[in-house]
Amino acid sequence: MTQPPRPLTTTLAAVDICSFGTRQDAQTQLHLRREMYTLIAEACRITGVPWPACYREDRGDGALFLPPPDVAADHLVDPFAHHLVALLRRHNRLASHTAQLRLRLAVHTGRVYHDDNGIAGPALVHLFRLLDAPVFKKVAAEIVADLAMIVSDRLYTDLTESGALIDPTTYTQHRIATKETRTRAWIWSPH
Repeated sequence: MTQPPRPLTTTLAAVDICSFGTRQDAQTQLHLRREMYTLIAEACRITGVPWPACYREDRGDGALFLPPPDVAADHLVDPFAHHLVALLRRHNRLASHTAQLRLRLAVHTGRVYHDDNGIAGPALVHLFRLLDAPVFKKVAAEIVADLAMIVSDRLYTDLTESGALIDPTTYTQHRIATKETRTRAWIWSPH
């Protein structure tokens, strides 16, 4: 009998390109994916998150990444999101309408399990339920911003109670109801 994989407690982040499927041209989709990865890597570099050491999985129109466990969770909320917004603004100012990027970012913390096929576990499922939540997609579509971020209630509570450098007044609480998930989460977008 094989031993079950040992859990790793870490921060999880997932990014999704908004309206990716509306760009039917393969060359445009490939360009958007390259730019997304370039911008994420640059935001990590500026923030001090070692992108080369992050665990990564491609998700077609997005990406999953986990920083090394020694990277503080608040780094992927603030300053990472703020740096990513600045990079997206610069990119979009210089890009054609078709090549502009709008991203949704979900951040959570919890245990994941590595196996032969990648990572798994309830924390990963929760992260993607947040990213794909209809209320989050609706808010992201309605705001005039290059990035919308959703933070799990668990992470938001940990950060606000620990005195992390996030501004709670810039987050709005939302009820998340998607598939089997019933929770609350916090959505942030730049002003």
